[in-house]
Amino acid sequence: MKRWPLVALTAALATAGCLASKGDIRLIQDEFRATRAQLGLVDTSITRQNEQRRQQIASLSATVERLVDSVRYLNNRLASLQTNVGNELSALNDQVVRMQALLGQTTRNLQDTRAKLDEMRENAASANPTTPAGGPPGVPSAITLLTSGIESLTNSAFGTARSSFEQLLTSYPNSDEAPKAQLYIGQTFENEGNTATADSVYQLVPTKYPKTPEAGIALYRHGKYLCRNNKKGEGRIALNRVIRDFPASDEARLARDVRDC
Repeated sequence: MKRWPLVALTAALATAGCLASKGDIRLIQDEFRATRAQLGLVDTSITRQNEQRRQQIASLSATVERLVDSVRYLNNRLASLQTNVGNELSALNDQVVRMQALLGQTTRNLQDTRAKLDEMRENAASANPTTPAGGPPGVPSAITLLTSGIESLTNSAFGTARSSFEQLLTSYPNSDEAPKAQLYIGQTFENEGNTATADSVYQLVPTKYPKTPEAGIALYRHGKYLCRNNKKGEGRIALNRVIRDFPASDEARLARDVRDC
């Protein structure tokens, strides 16, 4: 601010040692008014700057708050994603275990089927192909129905496969292939996603064919179904029964790994 004229005038008056005239007083008053106006402009500028800073701080605070909310949301999403991935990996691992068991059983069944087909070929000359021994006239043999059903199951034709297995059970209820057909019927329902019906079918296997290897497989699947549906006590009972009654089976080994559900 320019205060030199006022200072100079005051100094001159003091040096002269005389009283100020009206013109001098008016000059001093003008200087005061000019100085006051300049101070007002400075105060207004400072106030405006302070208001701008306040608005900038408020805007920055709002931005920081939004960023915090975004980070919190991302953390929640990440936690949810980690949980979902863990559940999916667990389900995938269980599916792999079941597929390994099914593959092992299917391999054994195919080996049995080849052996029986070879035996049938050797006796084909004396057998009537349209009227298999022990079965209704015009109905394919039990081994033929089983083989056809397995092929349809492998090709994901679950309804067709189920029809072959059901015909086998109807026509050859006491055959060696009957336990396999009963187990595979349950498998067709499970592959279709109807796990409740599949479990009901699996429960029939140890009831109707308690001493067969298929009974151990069905019990294991029943136990796993119970565990997945929060019936862990009943599930452990079924899995322990597999270990007790079929100790040398692949399912007993699997049951030992998961019997704590």
